[in-house]
Amino acid sequence: MQSRLAVLERDKAEQDHDKIRNSNLILFGFASAFFPRLLDTLGAPAIINFVHFGIIPLAVSITLFTTKARDQKRIQTVWQLLTGMAIFLIVMLASSILNGAGIVNISLQFMFQAEPFMLLAAMIAMPLSGKQLERFKYWVLGFALFNLLLAIAQSILLPLGIYPKPTGGTLEDNIGGVFGGGGGSAANYISCTVSFYFSVYFFNQFKNLALWMRVLPLVSAIYQIQASDSKQVFLALAAGWGLLAITKVERPVRLLVYVTIFVVFVVAFSWALLNVEAEILRPYQNWIDRPIWGWDGLAIRTKLAAFRIIPTHFESPLNWFLGLGPGHTVTRLGGWVMRDYASLLGPLGATIHPSSAEVFAVVRNTYLAQESTIYFPLFTWAGIWGDVGIVGICAYLFICFIIWHNVCVDDFGKFMLLSTAVFGCILTQMEEPGHMLTVVCILAIRWQENREKQLARFSMLRTP
Repeated sequence: MQSRLAVLERDKAEQDHDKIRNSNLILFGFASAFFPRLLDTLGAPAIINFVHFGIIPLAVSITLFTTKARDQKRIQTVWQLLTGMAIFLIVMLASSILNGAGIVNISLQFMFQAEPFMLLAAMIAMPLSGKQLERFKYWVLGFALFNLLLAIAQSILLPLGIYPKPTGGTLEDNIGGVFGGGGGSAANYISCTVSFYFSVYFFNQFKNLALWMRVLPLVSAIYQIQASDSKQVFLALAAGWGLLAITKVERPVRLLVYVTIFVVFVVAFSWALLNVEAEILRPYQNWIDRPIWGWDGLAIRTKLAAFRIIPTHFESPLNWFLGLGPGHTVTRLGGWVMRDYASLLGPLGATIHPSSAEVFAVVRNTYLAQESTIYFPLFTWAGIWGDVGIVGICAYLFICFIIWHNVCVDDFGKFMLLSTAVFGCILTQMEEPGHMLTVVCILAIRWQENREKQLARFSMLRTP
């Protein structure tokens, strides 16, 4: 009996050691994608922005091969995620063969779009509970809090000339927290979104704290959005909230309340845009102060330029189904990374396609796209369609369907998914590691918390 007890204790100690090791690996992988832009700004070599593409797959592989999970729901969810990613990779390979895309294109494009799902699968496969889960959660929230505090500090110190301003972009562009990279990048949008998601999670989950302590991060995140002129973030979050309300249609009273609040807000905001002269409203008035609307207006022609330009390069009907190849159109890889890191990726065999440059020319030649990224023709959903076609879009949505039904345990998780999908209609923020990995970490933490409660209830029911 003592011998058996000793074996059980040893096995538990080994499992706890594996959990701590794997959670540390996952945290290290998350940090390698969360902080590289900050390190780049401080003088680290540019290649540091790609290091997470090696660290995260390694951490995920070790976690998946060493986890000792026996929970069937956990195992089933992981296998479904892995199956979805395998299908997406097969479609990407088929598109690459059809269009002659390089191995570098396949590797980077798959990582940009599937890396968050890989990390999510590893985090769900790793049975965390109790103090181990709390420790993991506080590290993730600590990273997000540091981003929020740094952004607030930047909003104060940059105008004073105390905080070093990176080259390029406006002062507001460089209020980017840990994601600040200069050059007019989308760092401010990413940072604001991460701060808002963190603050909402904090408000919802830390109900043991005083109300003012729970509200403070939320107010700070809203301040950051306004101070960094990240009006697109407000738009995407509002749209995500509206879409979430629609999914609650089986509760007509609640839907009516949501719609009423939204309509009142839209009417009041529209009236203010048209009738009030205030500095806080000026960035939003850029959207309405010129006759640019209509199906043939400049706004639509600029925003949807990719859907007009990309098909002109189709050489066979198969391109409609499999696109022009990974990294060949307007995903983050084709639209931005191939240009910004050409000297690094070119010698490795990365391939480019003229459609990317043609769509980007619309940005350079149209004042609308230069005034606001809301009109940018380079955005994730257009890029996925352009790169891997209709089949690729379906494969990607299949993974999203798995996450929606198996991983989202509350409305907040669904809100993050829906608002992230809206961001994918504005820019390529849906492919930004800092944004996406934060989302999947919070989703996985909520899944683990919910699963821990379910197993505890199940254990109580089985106890005589």
